Amino acid sequence: MNDQDGGTGEILRTLGLMLNLSAIVAFALFLSTLGPGGPGPSALAAAITVVAFLASLACFAIDRRRTEEEAYGPAASPVTVAAEV
Repeated sequence: MNDQDGGTGEILRTLGLMLNLSAIVAFALFLSTLGPGGPGPSALAAAITVVAFLASLACFAIDRRRTEEEAYGPAASPVTVAAEV
């Protein structure tokens, strides 16, 4: 964490970590529900796993983009060169 980072960065990183841990637990539940019990509980656990993991990746990506913009400023617009004919 850098000195200029406020509470938003901490919240995003903590939320990403919690979502990642919940994805691991949901994956364990998915593995435990595989079997002759039917596809319903297994599919639900698999869906929760995928959603939690992708949401954790989104939190980390948002935090990285936010940190880079604070460090380097907004991205420069593309330069266009006009030529006289």
